[in-house]
Amino acid sequence: MSEKVRADITEALHRYCRGIDRMDADLIRSAYHSDGYDDHGDVFRGSVEDYITWVLNVLAERFDSTMHTLTNITIEQDGGVAHVESYLIAYHVTKGGGSLKVFGARYVDRFEDRPGAGWRIAHRTLVSEWQTEQTGFVATPPGTAPAARDRTDPSYRRD
Repeated sequence: MSEKVRADITEALHRYCRGIDRMDADLIRSAYHSDGYDDHGDVFRGSVEDYITWVLNVLAERFDSTMHTLTNITIEQDGGVAHVESYLIAYHVTKGGGSLKVFGARYVDRFEDRPGAGWRIAHRTLVSEWQTEQTGFVATPPGTAPAARDRTDPSYRRD
C-alpha cells in the first residue's frame, strides 16, 4: 500500500471526526461516498444522508460538546477496496455540563477508491467496546478559547 493511500484514508477518517465534533454536515459527508451506508447498531442503520440528519439531531439534543479521537488505524488494501479498522475514544459532555460520557469503540469500515471521489467510506459499522460516565467535572476551564459546534469555532478562522 502506498503512503498516499494511507494518507487519503486517514484524512477521510479525521474529516469525519472533525465534522462530528463541529456538527458540520458537509465535512461528515466528505468522508463518505454519496451512497455510503452507516451501521450504528440498533440506534441507527441507513444511508449517509439519513445518518447525518440523525446524528446531528442526537448531538444537538443530548450534548454540549463532543471530542472523537482515533488510534490504531489498520488498513488492508485489496485493489480499489480497503478494509479499515480504527480504535475510537469519544468524549461527550451532556447538556448543561452534568456529566462526561466516554465511549471506547471501533469503526470497521470498507473504503472504496472511486473516480472523481477518491478514497471514502462505502460502509461503516460501529463496534462498541465499553462506556463510562463521570460526574462533577469542569466542562471548560476558565480563560481558554471558547469552542463552538459550528463554523464559528476557532479552527475555521484563517486570520
